Amino acid sequence: MATYTLNPVVVTATRTEKQDVDVPATTTIITEKDIQNKGYTSVFDALEHTVGVDSYSYSNSGDDLGGSVSRFYIRGMDKGTLVLVNGAPINVMNYSSTEGVPIDAVEKIEVIKGSNSVLYGAEAMGGVVNIITKRGGKSSTSISAKVGNYNSGYQVGVTGEGYAAFFTRDFEDTFERAAQIFPNSKYNWDNGKGRKSSLYVSTQLTDKLSLDWSHVDKNKKRSAIKVVDGKRTDSYDKSGIFDYDSQRNNINLIYNDKESQFKSILAYNNRRIDAKQYPSGKPPVKKSEGSNYNVYGITFDNQKTWKFNDGKESLTSGITFKREHYKNLLMTSKRIHRDAYSAYASYDYQFNNKLSTILGMRGEFVQGNGWDKEQNVFLPQWQMLYKMNNNWSLYSNIGKSFDMPAINSKYYLANSINLDIEPQEGWTYEIGTKYVKDKDSLKIALYHMDIDNYFKWVKEKDVIPGGSKDINVQVNGGKFKNTGIETEWLHTINDNWQYNVGLSISDPKLKSKYVEGHRNEWMQEAAKVQGNVGVQYTDAKWSANLNLFVTGDREYSYYTRKGDSAKTKGNYDHAVPTRINLTSSISYVPNSNNRITLNMYNLLDRHNCINENENWDLPFNWTLTYKYSF
Repeated sequence: MATYTLNPVVVTATRTEKQDVDVPATTTIITEKDIQNKGYTSVFDALEHTVGVDSYSYSNSGDDLGGSVSRFYIRGMDKGTLVLVNGAPINVMNYSSTEGVPIDAVEKIEVIKGSNSVLYGAEAMGGVVNIITKRGGKSSTSISAKVGNYNSGYQVGVTGEGYAAFFTRDFEDTFERAAQIFPNSKYNWDNGKGRKSSLYVSTQLTDKLSLDWSHVDKNKKRSAIKVVDGKRTDSYDKSGIFDYDSQRNNINLIYNDKESQFKSILAYNNRRIDAKQYPSGKPPVKKSEGSNYNVYGITFDNQKTWKFNDGKESLTSGITFKREHYKNLLMTSKRIHRDAYSAYASYDYQFNNKLSTILGMRGEFVQGNGWDKEQNVFLPQWQMLYKMNNNWSLYSNIGKSFDMPAINSKYYLANSINLDIEPQEGWTYEIGTKYVKDKDSLKIALYHMDIDNYFKWVKEKDVIPGGSKDINVQVNGGKFKNTGIETEWLHTINDNWQYNVGLSISDPKLKSKYVEGHRNEWMQEAAKVQGNVGVQYTDAKWSANLNLFVTGDREYSYYTRKGDSAKTKGNYDHAVPTRINLTSSISYVPNSNNRITLNMYNLLDRHNCINENENWDLPFNWTLTYKYSF
């Protein structure tokens, strides 16, 4: 096994290049080889099967449904994960979607767990995901096509010296009964047909300047099917069919002068949703302000690194400007923007060959906009690393983090009353160890999170007298805590066989005054147990894998066993069922030009719930892909 796979260079954790064993933070590195050997079909798929990373999705394959955006959260904290592409942020409205980056364009994915707000600002409370893409190489053209029982599509890719481009078309078939049916259910969801066109372009304009652009154009339908006496009928519910058109653009211009160690990033992110509803027996209407909007974000980040004392000391500092802008498409007068300015510094000092420390700080000023109050935030961080030897290190990481409310939180309110939402902020403490040598990689981390003003969505009536019982609004939901332990072990048996084992046990909980029947009581907020076991086989022509991922001891369901809202009266009576996903992929490469891959998902054909609303993941499904390269 190559050293790169077990002890790769990590750039995200400290904004500088370090070997994984030298990074004083909890890290998971998903390499290109991991992607191939484990059969990951998307960035979402790869992250969803990472210990310590949970997903919240509304549809099969992690698709978004209008304003309901699928996302990731690290260590049980929703809306606290920042996603980057080559160091440039792509989050929109606090949502960590990974749409737009084809898995074939990915060189590696770096997952850095724990507080990272000092280096990356708001949204990096639970951790940071950096998707690092290929920068071209040997000239090659690839054409691939896939068929399956739910998904099909094709892709054309072109790579060369300093450039890479991929165009992808995906088609989804209807997934009937996409959610649990309860005795009192009035309707049930069908996830209708969908299509998605994706374009990803990465080019090296000069030896220091690069450009990345991803564009996604997608249509997705969802139908409400009438339920009577706990059984689906053949007719639509009165709400009928929902039709979502969405576009997403992420454009990053990156200047990286490795000689002078100066880097500048200009990032633009945009998402637009146009939604229509076709009520049963009525003309189509635009519905829900939450699913008809245009939002963009601009980030301009500049950093410089200085090294002193023969490389034993270094200082990385920088400044960042960020603007967010939201416009409602149903009422264009509903628009708002927010600007933030920050400066940060990270000082790395090596006492000797074994002991080193990193001291970091960030000052962030968020300009008031007439709705969100002005904020002045100071964030410190202190990390220590002790190397037992070249293969074994111990580390500690203490940091403060924060996050601003969603830019559009004002316009979820039916009543124009400012709820004065404060940023969520708090501390993360962790210690850990890494051992990387020859054929083994073992990582263990113990952490504690303590967050105030945790963001939560509640009914408007719960916070405003006379408020709506149907509208969800964002509030400071209370205090969030989580204490847990994570471990990952990767072992290479020989040139052909490898296996991995991972386990996360934690106690994510929230104390909120908004939980009916349980006000100011500690309530479980996310799953307590995650585990994975996998085995991979590779040789010159064949590769195969079998992977089991379990998410257990989960939070309470949104519904009671009868199908009534548990949150309305606080009569929680069951948890979201355990999710058990067994996957496998088999690839055959007869020569350098041809590759055939069979991916199989949910081999146990379980009704796996993908969120607290008990929406279901796809049953057993497969895709067969043929790829020709020349």
